[in-house]
Amino acid sequence: MSGGGAFSRPVFAASLAVALLLGLVAGFLIGGGASGGVRTVTATSLLERRQTVTEQLTLIQTSTVVRESTLTVTRTETVQVERREPEVRYAKFFSLERGDGYSVLRDGLNRTVLLVRRGHSVPQGVKADIVVQVPVQRMVLMSATHVALIERLREYAPDVWDRVAGIMWGGSYRWFFPEVERRLSDGKLVDVGAAWSPDYEKLVALKPDLVVIYTFEGDPVRSKLDELKIPYVVNSEYLETTLLGRFEWIKLFGALLGLDDVTAKVFDLVESKYILIARKVSASMVTFGLRPVKVAWFSIYRGTIYVAGGQSYVANAIADLNAVYAFPDLRSTGGAQVSVEDFVARARDADVLVVSTDLLTSIEALTEELPQIAEFKAVREGRVYRFNSNIYQLGYMDTEGWFLDLASMLYPDLFPGHELSYFVAM
Repeated sequence: MSGGGAFSRPVFAASLAVALLLGLVAGFLIGGGASGGVRTVTATSLLERRQTVTEQLTLIQTSTVVRESTLTVTRTETVQVERREPEVRYAKFFSLERGDGYSVLRDGLNRTVLLVRRGHSVPQGVKADIVVQVPVQRMVLMSATHVALIERLREYAPDVWDRVAGIMWGGSYRWFFPEVERRLSDGKLVDVGAAWSPDYEKLVALKPDLVVIYTFEGDPVRSKLDELKIPYVVNSEYLETTLLGRFEWIKLFGALLGLDDVTAKVFDLVESKYILIARKVSASMVTFGLRPVKVAWFSIYRGTIYVAGGQSYVANAIADLNAVYAFPDLRSTGGAQVSVEDFVARARDADVLVVSTDLLTSIEALTEELPQIAEFKAVREGRVYRFNSNIYQLGYMDTEGWFLDLASMLYPDLFPGHELSYFVAM
């Protein structure tokens, strides 16, 4: 992102339907800083690191690759990982720097947000676009993805929802979080209307300390919040190009809520599981001589085909599993439109097809949209999957579970007995 201002963003009206269908946007829809020193995490050469803690890993992999035999691989690895808190390692669209009694946050619009711990003075000489007292006591959330990260924190901070006064929802989709439904029902959580057109009177009445938003070209909400002098930070997790980068935005909420230690613990857990899954696949491919799987990730909407871009978090997750993406040369970090001819030429020999929507629920529905798909290899071999309706909320909250689902779809013999949570076999 640029050093001084807002980065370029997709045109909202044209891209929202694409992003929603591809699953690249999942939305609309105290005290104490983190301790320094050494933290136990799992590291890997798969992804770049600026870290180091010592951890002993014993990875046991049992995989039925040749169906007549079961092979077991046991290996022990010692990995050095060292880092200081808070550190943003994967996300590209925000940063955090720790000071004495304060933190400096660069949000999704590259604004400088000074987070000053309650009871501390605003530091001299630190320039900021806005100053926010933390821990935030009354927060309003704009997106279901924001809600998902708050819900993930609840395991370690049971009262975290007491800090959230409202959400921009408008009753426009189903919640998969019982706690959210309960709080909406008993009035502890106020729905202030849809994200693109909230009820500003309701919002003002909540007297929020802070509103967490995402933004887009022509966004009317940000300018209205400026007019009302309601402070906000911009969460741009949907622009990230890796799964871990998307999930790392949980650290933004840790900084806002005084839960840096909690978010570090949660993120380290997710990172460790992600790396172990990727390593299991990588080691098994070497040991068992597995062939890389070819994957096509797409959706069809009103006769038009959209695929995940070759630089998207989807394509990068596929690459982390040593698989081959069918559209690696499409430089988009989000979704891209392709012609029927191009799609058929590239995807017909794919081992796995992932239909990135829950609207097409059967092979019959898929072939009605694209008759040629009936002859695709993945269709003939029964390796076609679609989104489960919970993926936008639960799948983001449980990023490591999302990745495990994908790994088991690509290499089912390496994950025998695994039941999909966020995808459905068609």
